[in-house]
Amino acid sequence: MSAQITDLFCGAGGSSLGAELAGAELRLGLNHWPRAIETHAINFGHADHDCNDVSSLSTARIRGYPDSDILLASPECTNHSLAKGGRRRKPRASSLFDDGPAGDDEAERSRATMWDVCRFAEAKIDRGRPYKAIVVENVPDAFWWGPEQRGYPNGDGSLFDAWLQAMRALGYEHEILWLNSMFAGPAMAGRPVPQSRDRMYVVFWRRGARAPNLRVEPLSWCPACGSLVDGRQTFKAVSLKKSAGRPWGKYGQQYFYSCPVCAGTVFPGAVPAAEAIDWSLPIGRIGDRRKPLEASTRGRIRRGWQKVLGEPFALRIGGTGNPRPLTLPLMTQTSRHEAAMVFPNAGNTFERTSGNRARDAATAALDTVHGTLDRAMVVPPMGGVAARAATEAPAPTQPTTTRPALVMANTENGVPRAARSESAQTLRTEGGLSLVMANRAHNVPAGAEGAPARTVQTGSHLALVMRNNGDTAGEQSTPATEPIRTLTAKCHQSLVIPYYRTGGGRDPDRSPSPTLSTKDRLALVVPDSGDMPTALGRSATTRLATEPLPAVEITEEDIDNCLFRMFDLPEIAKAMAMYHHVDGEAEYLVTGNRREQMAQYGNAVTPPAMELIVSRLLEVIA
Repeated sequence: MSAQITDLFCGAGGSSLGAELAGAELRLGLNHWPRAIETHAINFGHADHDCNDVSSLSTARIRGYPDSDILLASPECTNHSLAKGGRRRKPRASSLFDDGPAGDDEAERSRATMWDVCRFAEAKIDRGRPYKAIVVENVPDAFWWGPEQRGYPNGDGSLFDAWLQAMRALGYEHEILWLNSMFAGPAMAGRPVPQSRDRMYVVFWRRGARAPNLRVEPLSWCPACGSLVDGRQTFKAVSLKKSAGRPWGKYGQQYFYSCPVCAGTVFPGAVPAAEAIDWSLPIGRIGDRRKPLEASTRGRIRRGWQKVLGEPFALRIGGTGNPRPLTLPLMTQTSRHEAAMVFPNAGNTFERTSGNRARDAATAALDTVHGTLDRAMVVPPMGGVAARAATEAPAPTQPTTTRPALVMANTENGVPRAARSESAQTLRTEGGLSLVMANRAHNVPAGAEGAPARTVQTGSHLALVMRNNGDTAGEQSTPATEPIRTLTAKCHQSLVIPYYRTGGGRDPDRSPSPTLSTKDRLALVVPDSGDMPTALGRSATTRLATEPLPAVEITEEDIDNCLFRMFDLPEIAKAMAMYHHVDGEAEYLVTGNRREQMAQYGNAVTPPAMELIVSRLLEVIA
């Protein structure tokens, strides 16, 4: 018999779906919103359901619910999250098991639902059927739940510590898992999560029982070692100092992943937002909208183009966020309508297959330089001399390092090969974009359109400079002894834009979606290929590779010519990985109107994250 699950604050069923994907069986779903219970009951008809305000339940009522092995709980995060764009409202004082001090109803309920976990655990212990494990999901900021103190304007964490102490008093040990959902899908080898969704998972087990293995080590690329490794979660010294040595936080802000061999920063694999986007949906011009876009939104689109130019990127409409490469997932969605996307026009000859787009060399891991058949070679620059202008005499290339060169396979399943044991293939470029990279540990790759081209070495130390277009057959590369040919700029941008004030844009082909919230906030922005600024491709211009990019002037007309639409609900479902049921074929149904469905998706737990955690628990509680 499989382990049975009670899902407290079950919502639309993200946690329940993840638990059943792990092999558990849902026994009971509880929620106060009739619409959420309706959705949950349609998808989990075999389980019991109760539509009730959990915080108002008596101890006797809790004891009467069916017993189960694992309790899943997602207390409301209103009082802990900064998603609204303002500071959290803090309690002035609080006893251990009450609803919290006087204050607004929303904040009081948010705090009360955290204590409901303790009430359910205590009631089942009194009944003689304690939960073997409990998983509590919340936003990372819940770690700082407590009154404001000097130096801790968002809370000092004292109430969170008191909550943990209450669970210890009930006989539970715990470990906190800080997990971004974009790494959970690959870890389970199941449905991907094209969304960057940071969450805190507090996992409890009975004192004396075996602790579960909650270590998550996503497969990552180490640029220093030149190989794939299991990334190790590493917390930054600054964040540890603030939290008195206790790990906490969000990926990229308070922690990163490091290489187990060289201890350098690695880049975990993630699925981009494009996996969730339906590119066939109709889309209209910004200039034709009945309700004009805010001036701040238009300004972010303009700044994104000026910063990234010919490389794909994503942009948050709201706030002061900077454009971000698509190698990162979409950011977390909050409670406003704030995300949009701009994507490349069709016709780029480089795009032969879906997802095979040019990357920003300054922000992405090594991209392959195309070779004949499926080989390309990337080696360290010899002599430490950068590429020179056509008017300068080229410097000879002499090896000054013993770092091995890599021959990169340009196919999906290709394995890097040592250049010294493999003969070099002819180098060439394709399409309108090329990237030139150095193979040194501390050298930043450069985009061929935005920086002087670095040399690429062949096995006989013959330097080649790669051509930045494919218009002239037979002249895809040039020896470094000849003048460097001109580079062009092209307009193939796309943006995923969170529609709120603190967000930054992202390229949907290289980054997952921002975190989804309870309101409709993701939008798509597409440049019109017919009328764009000169520096972005309106007319062909040429320049020496060593010359700086010209200043770009983007007019209001250019922005009006862009296409814009909000993300559709099926796209939101894919970003949450809630589009199929356990069998992988039956559609997962979410009921209600658009606003109600968005609220259910935004409050849900991404199923792969809960699947990962419950699968680890099942290993020790069987």
